[in-house]
Amino acid sequence: MDGNARWARRRNLPSAMGHEAGVSSLRSLITSCASLAAIETLTVYAFSAENWGRPASEVNALLGLVERSLEAEAETLHGNGVRLTFIGDLASLPAGLRALADRLEKREPPRHPRLILCVALSYGGRQSVARAARALAERVSRGELEPAAIDEQALANELRRTAGGPPTDPDLVLRTGGQQRLSNFLTYECAYAELRTTECLWPDFDVNELAAALEDYAGRSRTMGVRR
Repeated sequence: MDGNARWARRRNLPSAMGHEAGVSSLRSLITSCASLAAIETLTVYAFSAENWGRPASEVNALLGLVERSLEAEAETLHGNGVRLTFIGDLASLPAGLRALADRLEKREPPRHPRLILCVALSYGGRQSVARAARALAERVSRGELEPAAIDEQALANELRRTAGGPPTDPDLVLRTGGQQRLSNFLTYECAYAELRTTECLWPDFDVNELAAALEDYAGRSRTMGVRR
């Protein structure tokens, strides 16, 4: 969800207002995805492991916004059939946000589930692979696992266990703001995801942008390297 700060600068507004506007776009995206039966999981990159390198004031503002937004939207999301889950190094988050994420994730699922919303916080794809590899190595050293048993599925399972990864690999990665890179987002899981970038800054992302992305995706041929 890239482009909040640029959106604000173009309007001579503080960056914080760009992030606030981005929350509104996210709310609209979640509502749209929850209304589409074909979309089962939406994973949003809310705060990356690299974002800790930003100025402390910006980090605190971003994480504070995440916490306030989750508090404000949790009941509505649950009532609309959206189940919240989280991935990333949650132990590094401020205590209040960490406790909130834990409480929301452990909440009883919605009665009529329509969408899994996976929020990536303090998340890094390479870091998650390293944690999973370390966990597998520790199991081997304890004699609980044979090295020969470590295959793609074993690593994928360990990624989901140690980083809480999304329940399925993404089909489509959508990035706003004109950037054309993954930026350490689900690097292992996105091996065969379709990529779409748009010049649209995140606060301007609307239902028309989503429709264009889904139409583009629907027209692609996904062979996964296999000739049929």
